[in-house]
Amino acid sequence: MQAKKGWIVVLTCMLVVSLVGAGCSKPAQTQKDAGADSKAAASKPTELVVAQAANPTTMDPHDAQDTLSHSIMKSMYEGLLGFDKDMKVVPVLAESLPELGSDAKSATFKLRKGVKFHDGEEFNAEAVKANLDRIKNPDNKLKRASLFQVVEKVEVIDPYTVKFVLNQPFAAITQTFAHPASMMISPKSIKENNKEVQRKPVGTGPYQFVEWKDADHVTIKKFDGYWDKANAAKVDKIVFKPVTEASSRTSMLKTGEVQFVYPLSADQVDSVKNDNNIVVNKAPSILEFYVVFNMTKKPFDNKKVRQALNYAIDKNTLIKVVYKGFGTPAESIIAPNVWGFQKQQMYDYNREKAKSLLSEAGFPNGFETTLWVVNASETVKAAEFIQQQWKEVGVKVNIQQMEKGTLLNQLYVKPEESKMQTYMGSWSPSTGEADWGIRPLLTKAQFPPAGYNTGFYVNEEAEKLIEDGLRLTTDKERLEAYANVQKLVVEEAPWGFLYVTDIISGKRSNLNNAFVLPDGSLDLKRVEFK
Repeated sequence: MQAKKGWIVVLTCMLVVSLVGAGCSKPAQTQKDAGADSKAAASKPTELVVAQAANPTTMDPHDAQDTLSHSIMKSMYEGLLGFDKDMKVVPVLAESLPELGSDAKSATFKLRKGVKFHDGEEFNAEAVKANLDRIKNPDNKLKRASLFQVVEKVEVIDPYTVKFVLNQPFAAITQTFAHPASMMISPKSIKENNKEVQRKPVGTGPYQFVEWKDADHVTIKKFDGYWDKANAAKVDKIVFKPVTEASSRTSMLKTGEVQFVYPLSADQVDSVKNDNNIVVNKAPSILEFYVVFNMTKKPFDNKKVRQALNYAIDKNTLIKVVYKGFGTPAESIIAPNVWGFQKQQMYDYNREKAKSLLSEAGFPNGFETTLWVVNASETVKAAEFIQQQWKEVGVKVNIQQMEKGTLLNQLYVKPEESKMQTYMGSWSPSTGEADWGIRPLLTKAQFPPAGYNTGFYVNEEAEKLIEDGLRLTTDKERLEAYANVQKLVVEEAPWGFLYVTDIISGKRSNLNNAFVLPDGSLDLKRVEFK
């Protein structure tokens, strides 16, 4: 009977078309068809669970020291500018890239209209000013204030035009405003919760905050009032879970308990590569690992000791053993994909050279030291490899593992308060260019707690070259300055230069638009299930 009705509809439609030239609508779905579509929609996941290697430290973008925390926040907060998945600068809350002053000492932004914060507050020029005033207020002691030292003042031109007046020419200003530390917080939240923003994030992003239970999860949910309707959230909820053990993250991905894992440990790749339900993504990063030497403490004030410890590490074997080949030895103080990189003559593995330098420095029998490291599986394995390598040249290493937040709190103290001897860390310049890969780590103004020069390296020539890299106006001049400072710092060896890792992430095959940027941060704003 149902088939007969269908033929009647088709014949009727054909008759209408032949008489009046009009089209005919598709027959209505049967109850059976509609039920099938409804069932398919109902079975589509509405919640994404992400496993990460550590617990976040804060939900305050202006105070975050780690990429992992910013990764979570980037779904809730937005800045004037941002990066696409290839780290190309794109406008976000600004309508376009800034108009730069002819003297390179100002940047003017036109702002989007109709944007609301999660608490209903309007985004406008006054909101931008409130955020920069907060960052620059020394009473707030925000860790990312150093990124904006160049901003002298903020001028509200009109409700949707804002001008940043700089205290010096600053060639990297556009990239600076794409850094996640420049993301905008609701001015109402700043006024009411300034010190509590770290636990009560309020931004303009496609997702809004629900809860954070330490060492267990951070949950965010879809924001129905998001300004960009074409790119509104496609899942109802995202849960970020800290899972420090690499094999546990992989097991959870296999069972479907989580749908996205970053990082996926290199030694776990083989266990999932033949699983049709899992996709492994690999890409080069700008994340460089190194061992920081505290140059205020003996024997690390001696350049020969620092150089010896560099010669004592077989970087190629380390990458094979710990990362299964998913990485490359460091070729400078910044990674190859960072703008301004120039390859340097690095320290090849040479045990005899290391022993000779230690002897010249007055340590023919070596010495004992402590290496601080975050308690993540691969990082600990790398530290244990270094421990064994240094032992072969007479240096005894005691490895001290710490939870990430604890470690950062121990690192970011004044030189006279620092108990760190050596520390294994990493850095990805989330502006994508050389200045933020060098200046925060290697200038005197960036001694903790103001910045990230945790080894307290000081060199006047390096300071001048870094300043030239920002002051000079042509790319040729800037690149020459950055090349010279890279050569100088490699020779000085304030770090044990290690490697640049590949980015390896794993996801369930029905998950789309989940990315890891070259700086190691996640982009989940457009994520959806098939």
